[in-house]
Amino acid sequence: MTRESRAPPIVAIVLLLLPVLYVGSYFALVVPQGREIIIETPNSWFPAVRVEVHYRVMPEQAERIYWPLEQIDRKARPGAW
Repeated sequence: MTRESRAPPIVAIVLLLLPVLYVGSYFALVVPQGREIIIETPNSWFPAVRVEVHYRVMPEQAERIYWPLEQIDRKARPGAW
């Protein structure tokens, strides 16, 4: 008696959940209007640098990871940006 493998349905569920998690995490992290952060530097000529970021956590990495979704979001919701 052979037993059916459960792997195909599990793989299918995981593959269907990945895009949902990607989009959900984008909306959880994005700040379309941007926020300004101040980075203090040890240089006396420029005591602080102001940077506008659009993500709550790890903005530089998030910009690369979510670039395709950001382009779609900017076109879909131009007023928010």
